[in-house]
Amino acid sequence: MLSDLKVSLFLAYKSITKGNKGTLILTIFILSLVFVNLMFIASIFLGLTDTMGNQVIDTLYGNIVIEPKKDEKYINDVYSLEQKIRSIPGIEGVLAQYITGATLSYKDKSGSWSVRSVNPDDAMTVTITHNFMIDGEYLSKLDTSEIILGKEIPGGYGGDQEQLSLGGVRVGDSIDVLFNNGVKKSYRVKGVFDVTFTQANNIAYISQREMESVFGLEDKASQILIKTKDRGNEDRYVKQLSELGIKENIKPWTAYAASIKNITRSFDMISVLISAIGLFVASVTIFIIIYVSTISKRRQIGILRAVGIKESVVIYSYIFQAMFIAICGTIIGFFIMFFVLRPWFIGHPLKFPIGFVSLLILPENILINAISLIAVALTAGFVPSWIAVRQTIMDAMWGD
Repeated sequence: MLSDLKVSLFLAYKSITKGNKGTLILTIFILSLVFVNLMFIASIFLGLTDTMGNQVIDTLYGNIVIEPKKDEKYINDVYSLEQKIRSIPGIEGVLAQYITGATLSYKDKSGSWSVRSVNPDDAMTVTITHNFMIDGEYLSKLDTSEIILGKEIPGGYGGDQEQLSLGGVRVGDSIDVLFNNGVKKSYRVKGVFDVTFTQANNIAYISQREMESVFGLEDKASQILIKTKDRGNEDRYVKQLSELGIKENIKPWTAYAASIKNITRSFDMISVLISAIGLFVASVTIFIIIYVSTISKRRQIGILRAVGIKESVVIYSYIFQAMFIAICGTIIGFFIMFFVLRPWFIGHPLKFPIGFVSLLILPENILINAISLIAVALTAGFVPSWIAVRQTIMDAMWGD
């Protein structure tokens, strides 16, 4: 068996080194593009869903959300609850906030938006909004007459929903806010932020202290957002929070991101479909190359069999050729992905309404795509060579 493999390797080596170099290089190049296509589609979709998840966590909900008990409007005794939560190892930030609907007005323009309250010091440990001020400043703890607006609200900042905005509010202008409890107050716009996530850019923030004065509340919250050290272990933290005796509703961020699950499923289906097409193209390409090679070398195959070379040795020699092409194509495609496309996308991420998206290349995807491409190549190399050796020696030698 070992000697047969050595002979097959020798025949494959001679066929590759003595064959048409241009055809060989072109075939390897095609295979490298197929590998890049397989990796690129999966990586861009993974990058897209990863960005969406990060935006939901970093701008809206944190990793875990605590909500009021059933039939209750607010979480009570918030300060004590925050101390319990912070005692868990791995908790990096806790943010209690009120959430209400309000009508914001400026001159003859008005609209309804969500208004949230924040303690700026706590907010900076859970969300990233303070890092994305495009005009003015973030809130301070003592602000009571100031408000900051997401980019979609003031208008004139290049928002995606300009027609629904207030039509051109600038930092320093005063806007009227009519809260859903009937209280109406004027606030100076202190800043405008853009976190490149449309849903988060439709929110206005005032300080926790100001919101409590508007609603006459103290030590309560509509939600408590929790930022954990790592993403993906939310269920473990939810269990630890429950073991502390917290009776409120505790949910991971994924409970608020059902759309991401649907999008991820759709992207997975598209990725599988495109990958299947790519693998089919690769298999057809290798099949044609090997088939043409066997046709042009039928006489040579007949002579080899006439001098006692086994059919299996001839088949293995073509399989080795196909494997060589597939491995070379995979290696070149790998270098294109890691040393050309990946650096370029890091420097020039794609801008989507959900944020900036780059390639997310996972090791398991590299392994799966490489194995798939090589397996397809081996099959495509086997079939035409098996067909070729099915002929009788005389037919092969006469070329009929």
